[in-house]
Amino acid sequence: MSTNSAPRRGRPRSAERRRAVLDAAAELALTSAALPTMDAIASRAGVSRTTLYKWWPSTAAVLLEGLLERFHASIEFDDDMPVRDALTAQVDALVHLLRDTPAGGLIRQLMAASISDAATSTALLDQWMEPRRQAALHHVARGVAAGELHAGTDPDLVVDALFAPAYHRLVWGHAPLDDDLAESVCALVWPAIAVPTSRPAADPAAPPAPDRGEHA
Repeated sequence: MSTNSAPRRGRPRSAERRRAVLDAAAELALTSAALPTMDAIASRAGVSRTTLYKWWPSTAAVLLEGLLERFHASIEFDDDMPVRDALTAQVDALVHLLRDTPAGGLIRQLMAASISDAATSTALLDQWMEPRRQAALHHVARGVAAGELHAGTDPDLVVDALFAPAYHRLVWGHAPLDDDLAESVCALVWPAIAVPTSRPAADPAAPPAPDRGEHA
């Protein structure tokens, strides 16, 4: 009598097949002039279209997860970095991603499609925006915990203020996604949320400062 267990119905998603699909989605997203279809992704990954729909609810969902995996380094800034540096670096990485890779054009197309398509809107929020927001919110939270940022800081509003200019410029094209955008945005936001550093106490032995109102 055989001791082998009967095969399970409904083959589980394997790590290898998932990786193949995400790699295929990312490659097509970065090389196609138009939004890739589920059929194109399935063909490139060597899986069936039905299988893709079992794993992802929409074309946008698999495309955006593939892009997030491909560009995950753009949100990986560890706690060894000062809070301001980590936030600035994350905004800067987004600026370069949107400007210097085909991902920018794809995100722009998906943002336009999300206005009338709920599935695309959900995919943008869940697979693209939220992971980036969570990474930035983590750094804001550690800034508050360290007393570097005001205790009453609204983390969500801070993240909106930091990242909105990049997406605004991507959509409207009214101003460039230039190299100093991240630093300029952070310089604008930081004074509103940072706890001022105390000035060193005056040395009582130091001579008094000259009276600027006196004339020689």
